[in-house]
Amino acid sequence: MTKTSARITAVLFIALVLVLGVLSLRPLLGYQAETGLSPVNGELARNLESHYDDQFPAKDIGTNLWAAINYTLFDEGRQGVVVGQDEWLFTDEEIYPTSRDAEVVDRNLGRVQRVADYLLAEGVPLVVLVVPAKARIHSDKLGSTLPEPVMMSLYDRFQQSLATAGIPAPELKPLLEQATSRGESVFLRTDTHWSPNGANLYAKGAAEFIRDRFNGLSWGEQSFVTSIGQPVKHRGDLLNYIPVEPAFTDFGPAPDQLEPRTTRAQNDGQANASALFGDDATNTVLVGTSYSANEQWDFPGALRKHLGQDLINVAEEGDGPIVPMIDYLNSSDFRDQPPQLVIWEFPERYLAQPLESEQAQAWFRRADNTLTAQADSRSETNP
Repeated sequence: MTKTSARITAVLFIALVLVLGVLSLRPLLGYQAETGLSPVNGELARNLESHYDDQFPAKDIGTNLWAAINYTLFDEGRQGVVVGQDEWLFTDEEIYPTSRDAEVVDRNLGRVQRVADYLLAEGVPLVVLVVPAKARIHSDKLGSTLPEPVMMSLYDRFQQSLATAGIPAPELKPLLEQATSRGESVFLRTDTHWSPNGANLYAKGAAEFIRDRFNGLSWGEQSFVTSIGQPVKHRGDLLNYIPVEPAFTDFGPAPDQLEPRTTRAQNDGQANASALFGDDATNTVLVGTSYSANEQWDFPGALRKHLGQDLINVAEEGDGPIVPMIDYLNSSDFRDQPPQLVIWEFPERYLAQPLESEQAQAWFRRADNTLTAQADSRSETNP
């Protein structure tokens, strides 16, 4: 290192220390002690320390700087994200299995079939909508990263299992692949989820399959209209794993441009009135994950529009697809008002994740006992 560069480095270091020193005083200026805190027993000191830790600027700056360095120099983020090409981000749940237990996928496939059997025993048919992984549809953006073999096989394995079990499940992956070949982004660049355009394409294909398969139901009796808003910046959930904001925002991936969509019944007031008086009972239920629960993608709205019928959306965020289904089957809504059809939105990656919910596991144990008892009863009746 030359004398000049050494001096520059020293000056920058001293300047950084001075800036952080000045910034570190700012939390103290805005501090107001809570009333009743005693300086004698340390309550006041602990309160001041907690306030200072929460407001200390160097903590955030250090986090932002390290994230910017990792992303800019090494194309990496925190554990949970895989950085692809052209600022595309992918959840690592689509690349690596959550568990190394080889039986996880088989157990989850068995659970899907038991849910279908349980519903069928109650006289309710089930349609499973397998959502292809973003890493599968936009694999050209993954770069050198490849999903592990078990993840590569999930989609076809899921569809084959459903077909073998006789569970209706449309093959919609080609629709999304064709859209990407036309240059459309059917998933968001910085988010795990699909774009509103991708959700609409998927909903249209799903609705065509459902209307054809269950043509005895009253499809097409309602009209829905979709409003498309001006593009807005959308910071996807995967940007949480590259925390460059607020100090080094320009060194991270740019946010998505999202065109918000809202779908509603064309005669909204009349529809609400007839629903209030029970003239227009909704007999289709959508169960699923944040792909259905989050209103930003407008998937339930698009499905209503293309089906031509309202539906009840009981999807939940943050629990995968199995827990919301068990929550619904355990609910008074299901017991008191059984639907004519259940649609189950199920992202493929969740097949490789263990079921952690004790409540859901208990339901499957009870369902196994019930289905076994029903089978024994039928065999005794028809020897």
